[in-house]
Amino acid sequence: MDYLIIAFLALIQGITEFLPVSSSGHLVVAQRWLGWTIDNVLLDAVLHLGTAAAILIIYRKDIRALFEGALSKDRARRKPSLKYIGFILVAAVPAGIAGIAFQRFFERMFLNAKAAGALFFLTAAFLFASGLRKKPPSALDLPKAFTIGLAQALAILPGVSRSGTTISTALLLGTDRREAGRFSFLLGLPVIIGAALLELKDVSSASISPGLLVLGFGLSAASGVIALKILLRFVEHGRFHYFGYYMVALGLACILFL
Repeated sequence: MDYLIIAFLALIQGITEFLPVSSSGHLVVAQRWLGWTIDNVLLDAVLHLGTAAAILIIYRKDIRALFEGALSKDRARRKPSLKYIGFILVAAVPAGIAGIAFQRFFERMFLNAKAAGALFFLTAAFLFASGLRKKPPSALDLPKAFTIGLAQALAILPGVSRSGTTISTALLLGTDRREAGRFSFLLGLPVIIGAALLELKDVSSASISPGLLVLGFGLSAASGVIALKILLRFVEHGRFHYFGYYMVALGLACILFL
């Protein structure tokens, strides 16, 4: 693998991890179309950690406020922080269970580019549904958080966007637009890091140079920050569902040409 290939994969990972277009699906399809066979667990984990870094950068103030609030001696400040962290933990459970229980199934799906292409239509359905929201904004609660977590578990499949399903579900449940984006990505943080750590446990030897790993991490983080800022603008302005048209076009292209 040379620097150009690593740079390309890192940019795809960073951009598509946050835009609701499925990073895993794009990586599977891109490798199929370009004729690449890249199976490097260490690289995949590093690219995921790069996108986790992007979330930490964008939401650093929110994360710091949550931890400071949780550790505060002031009950009025501590209670809402612990409550919100509880929402994140509860919502992370479905994806954690699904990822461990069905690991082999998901691994086989990642080898099936046609399946990833077909699942782009499912992401499109979520996105278009989010544009039909009629409920007035309401506060996040435990049932909402768990339902969003179920949507995140579905997004382990290549072709199903994590941000697309979680934000769409949050919007359909009546969550405020800004809060829908914030909760989706704070929820994604432990899942992305957990998935990377699960991959790292299978690394027996470093078959890729440190320079390439640094390049991959840096580009996935930098492109992730840009993509995340763009996405949040779309969500807050009620244009999130626009990405559904791209997913339909991509799904059709996969069916016709893969």
